[in-house]
Amino acid sequence: MGCLYLIVALISPRLLLVLLWIFTQYVQPNAFKWWLWPLLGLIFLPWTTLAAVWAFNTHFGFFQVAAIVIGLMLDVGTNGDAERRRRRRERA
Repeated sequence: MGCLYLIVALISPRLLLVLLWIFTQYVQPNAFKWWLWPLLGLIFLPWTTLAAVWAFNTHFGFFQVAAIVIGLMLDVGTNGDAERRRRRRERA
């Protein structure tokens, strides 16, 4: 089952986050106490939110912090790349 989650996460992290939120108790109340934080994470930082959900549902340690940092780098990298491509198209 974990490999299925990984495949769906690689295809679309937002889809996996929505599926986890609807069909499991993995997102709430374990990772987040209030529904607004995962919703904001779904919109703006899906990789970081997925890493935080995993981290808060396991024994929190070095690997969980590393996963959150990697998720943040993925989110910033993909958003920055999209902005760079948009600016490149405007110039052309």
